Amino acid sequence: MREIITITFMLLLSACSSNKDGLSDKIEKIPVDVHNISRHTSSFIEKIEIVPLETNDSSLVNGYRKVMYDKDLDVYAIFDKDQIVHTFGEDGTFIACSKKVKGNGPKEYSMAVDMKFNPYLKGIDLLNPYGEISTYDLSFNFMSKKKIDPEFFFDALMPLDVDNYVFTTPSIWTNQEITFVNFKTKHQSIAKYSGMISAMNTMDKECFYQRGSKSYFIPKGVDYYFYEIDKEGKTLIPIIYLDFGNSEIDEKGLPEYATGDRDKAEKNKVDHRKDNLTKGMQARSQYLRKSDFVIPLIKFFNDDFIYIYFTKGSEEFGGHYIYNRKKRKGFLLNAGKPFVMQPCFGIVDNVLMAICDACYVPKLVDTNLMSLSEVKEMELLKEEDNPVILKYYLHK
Repeated sequence: MREIITITFMLLLSACSSNKDGLSDKIEKIPVDVHNISRHTSSFIEKIEIVPLETNDSSLVNGYRKVMYDKDLDVYAIFDKDQIVHTFGEDGTFIACSKKVKGNGPKEYSMAVDMKFNPYLKGIDLLNPYGEISTYDLSFNFMSKKKIDPEFFFDALMPLDVDNYVFTTPSIWTNQEITFVNFKTKHQSIAKYSGMISAMNTMDKECFYQRGSKSYFIPKGVDYYFYEIDKEGKTLIPIIYLDFGNSEIDEKGLPEYATGDRDKAEKNKVDHRKDNLTKGMQARSQYLRKSDFVIPLIKFFNDDFIYIYFTKGSEEFGGHYIYNRKKRKGFLLNAGKPFVMQPCFGIVDNVLMAICDACYVPKLVDTNLMSLSEVKEMELLKEEDNPVILKYYLHK
């Protein structure tokens, strides 16, 4: 019998964007300037390097839905369109792929909606929507399998320790919440948050982050808050607020819905209410995509920097805002100026990382910031080669 889920409610100061002037002093307020483009790349980027991922018959990557890098393991993991995970060393050397463990066997996974490095087991967790986690080492030797019966489907995960995890649920099923699960006791609890005005969830946009002993949650879609995860209290604590000024989207006037509602949909039950929710959420997403709103899509941070990738209407190139937290200074790339930068997937120390197809590398770098050897390596790339990791070194 499924254990009754306990719900932890959290009172947020200034939960809605319209109340930003009442922010708690404990919340770091980051000014985001999406108008004044930085004139010179060298003013915020020290150098650019590339890491071609090894290309051979075993390592070929069919697109990339999600990319991760783990500094301690010194490994890149690429989840491709075939739901196969490839691992590469820091220098791009191929390690292994998960093709051999994709199947229906007891030590295999049949599908995955998310992947995450597991620092406690020194491996990679693969999550299916039904609450099952298959864990493999970096060469995809089986390590363990965990299973919980969730109230609704899961679509993202992060381990908090060996037994405890945190998950998100597709927005159609619930409102704004994350789920804590202890696989040893089978206990589940929920922490709610507030502030999201649109949900545009895809796997390639990470929402859970680990920084040393602390864990963080950054909601997908349009949301201006970063949260610290209180592992003991099973709550979310707002710690950073992105102040977009006049470019901030106000939910008033937006059509339809951003998320679902527990009272309006049940797992595995298809009815008119669920259909209406789905159509409403799609209508809002389409409205935002066709508008002139500045929409933050990718957001992450470390102790020194905050990175935001945003889009606006039908503009050809998205914008990037990089904020130096120590110097309290921001830098903006937009509309392809001062150069076209690829959307990034993570940051380690002062290095922003992105991934792109080999043929696009020359369009996504400033060769004035590359060494001669890096330029020569770039010129040797072939269109059929595996993707390439771009490393943008920021000035500290």
